Amino acid sequence: MRMTALGTPPAPRELTAGREFSGPVRTALFCHAAGFTGLVLRACATRVRTPLRVFAPDLRGHGGAPPLPPGADWSVFADDVLATAARLGPGPLIGVGHSLGGTALLLAEAAAPGTFALLVCHEPILVDPTRDPIRDPIRDPIRETDDSFARSAERRRAVFPSKAAALARYSARPPLSELHPDALADYVDSGFTPEPGGGVRLCCAPQDEARVYRAAASCRWREALARVACPVVLLRGENSPVVSAESLGAATSELRSAATRTISGMGHHGPLTHPAAFASALDEVFGSALPDGRPDPPGNTFRNAPTNGVGQVVDEY
Repeated sequence: MRMTALGTPPAPRELTAGREFSGPVRTALFCHAAGFTGLVLRACATRVRTPLRVFAPDLRGHGGAPPLPPGADWSVFADDVLATAARLGPGPLIGVGHSLGGTALLLAEAAAPGTFALLVCHEPILVDPTRDPIRDPIRDPIRETDDSFARSAERRRAVFPSKAAALARYSARPPLSELHPDALADYVDSGFTPEPGGGVRLCCAPQDEARVYRAAASCRWREALARVACPVVLLRGENSPVVSAESLGAATSELRSAATRTISGMGHHGPLTHPAAFASALDEVFGSALPDGRPDPPGNTFRNAPTNGVGQVVDEY
């Protein structure tokens, strides 16, 4: 495994700590999207009925992880995934990734095939840098959205008087106000560090978050997908402007064993805006893709039923 200089990620958080299971329990690694932290996925992980011990790292440049190295490409996040997987002991593991986290899992499995038994990736970022916009005028929503995300990140406020002040601001203004309250609270709790003179500062600096988005175009994901050994399920939100069904369908052709599902009522940040419904979608995937992948009985206290009709699989191929 190639490790990048400037440190390795800290020990991952166990998102399901204190949860009791009956019968066999698998180990899962959940990986967050750009700008967030591992803890933000707790709202989803604790609602999954399938017996899983879920761990989540902070990827480089996020939360409590070491800084993003100068000039780093997305392979650094694959290094972080593999370092975390090594900490969790013998595998193979289950991997669940959101956006950047999904791409990081795919790159990691490609670098060390057999690390994972199954990958479930919600809207992994797979930018096509070879597309010629003149000869191929079809919109590239990922490229356009990444640039929009980068510009937005550069304008973010980095310092607040307190975490409470940051939470109040984020709760009142989109897009973060659209997050489930539990996910937003966990993001604020884990995404800020104290300032020496008082107040708190974003752990993922605005300019670093923008660098992550802009580095997406140089990610060598296409050659990596052919080396992914485990089954992969690619998910997208029905209302997402970021990832199209066509782009995920094209990605499946590069994988040895893959399926794509579109989930109703969700957007790109579905795992954070609708954690219960996303957990339900994961249970569906685990139930069909894993041997004896039966979820816990419905009485599981960590399970909240989806509401507002969100979370139904509307197509699968």
